[in-house]
Amino acid sequence: MIRTLVDFALNNRFVVIAIALLLVFWGAISFHQLPVEAYPDIADNYVTVITQWPGRSAEEIEQQVTIPIEVQMAGLPHMTYLRSESIFGLSFVIMIFDDSSVNDWNREKVMERLTQVDLPSGQNLQPQIGTDWSTTGQIYWYTIRSTDPRYDLTELRSIEDWVLLKQFKSVLNVVDISDFGGTVREYQVRVDPNKLVSYGLSIGQVEQQLSNNNNNAGGSFVELGMQQMNVRALGLFKSVQDVENTVLTTKNGTALRVKDIAEVQQGPMIRLGHMARATHMEDGSIVDEPDVIQGGVLMQKGAEEQPTLDAIHKKVDELNNGILPAGVKVVPMLDRSDLLHFTLHTVMHNLTEGMLLVTVILLLFLLNARAAIIVALTIPFSLLFASICLNLNHIPANLLSLGALDFGMVVDGAVVMMENIIRHLAHMREQGPADPKKSVSEIIREACHEVQRPVFYAIAIIITAICRSSRCNASKDGSSGPWHGRLLSLCWAP
Repeated sequence: MIRTLVDFALNNRFVVIAIALLLVFWGAISFHQLPVEAYPDIADNYVTVITQWPGRSAEEIEQQVTIPIEVQMAGLPHMTYLRSESIFGLSFVIMIFDDSSVNDWNREKVMERLTQVDLPSGQNLQPQIGTDWSTTGQIYWYTIRSTDPRYDLTELRSIEDWVLLKQFKSVLNVVDISDFGGTVREYQVRVDPNKLVSYGLSIGQVEQQLSNNNNNAGGSFVELGMQQMNVRALGLFKSVQDVENTVLTTKNGTALRVKDIAEVQQGPMIRLGHMARATHMEDGSIVDEPDVIQGGVLMQKGAEEQPTLDAIHKKVDELNNGILPAGVKVVPMLDRSDLLHFTLHTVMHNLTEGMLLVTVILLLFLLNARAAIIVALTIPFSLLFASICLNLNHIPANLLSLGALDFGMVVDGAVVMMENIIRHLAHMREQGPADPKKSVSEIIREACHEVQRPVFYAIAIIITAICRSSRCNASKDGSSGPWHGRLLSLCWAP
């Protein structure tokens, strides 16, 4: 088979050149369309189910929430692992799927099973599916700064929760925002225990009355001539006074209100952490910010980084120059764009230097400019062919997929083949052909046939060893599919 292939290439040179040009053109298009990322996303396909049940112990959470969810999720197609964790007030279940599955399909199946879970009634338990992102999806981190003293940490946190969260989620491929820091405003009812006991009430009754009164109610309509006027009752709390005037009960015809047993005011929610930042200025000084609000933009798993980052940059420009109040700015802290730029620059710089270095070394060793150029052309041809394989397998270009190109392996077969051809031609010029009837083409054919089998098996052994090693190493991490596919695409490049 190898001999037939070599004979076909030598007998049909124009066909081979046409196929090579076609592959080069296809490879150039694939390289242009190839998504670029800093590093590959090797995270497993997974779906998380989160259920909150405030005030319940970990044992109750495990028995009444986590186990019922696990029972329903058992046996999902493509699922390889089912893990869970139950802590005070929270149940966390994670399902890991194999690499052949599709995340959207996995999430649909989990949603179907969640409707069949038997949870404690009357507790308003609502299991929620976590957002579809991976650990490499944290592509943009920012902080909020204000030069206007009217906007303190509480106001900035309100802007984060009600403005920035909605604006960033409107960007394509952004699935969630992870924010931290600042103080969250809330209504605080500070009950006096002595007054509560004296009126014969309990904390539960106060909570129930506040919940019942914090609602709007819809009625029917009233006819006014030829028109109908809709009727509704407004009960949502809008101020501290609304909470204070909430009626808890009546004693001897007198209404007992919240303000009679408690003090109501607006205040910060109990803080569970603190976020600070040290800013390195251009003059070399360091400015410490003891309390800041930080947010992280999470990208959907499998989405392209560069288009998403371009859309985020456009949205930040809109926020800073039109949507946010004067003096309030979104300041980038970590931006994946810088890493993408350095990654692409590093890869292309190394590829260019490697190609030039290999060409010079080949010229020095072969002492034949035409032979050195022919061998060196296998490098860009291999790169373009690898781009075709990467594009067909939907594998982005990154430091591993492009930086793994080994120029020595790429040109190894071509060097051996070309060196043997040069040796035969030099022998013919010095001593004359053994058979005067043989042409230069026939001598080249004999030289190719002489080393074709060793070259083929040598490259095949290298490819097999690399791909086998990559599969073994990747399987230890539980993610053999993507790694094996990446290296296969590159191994077949020569």
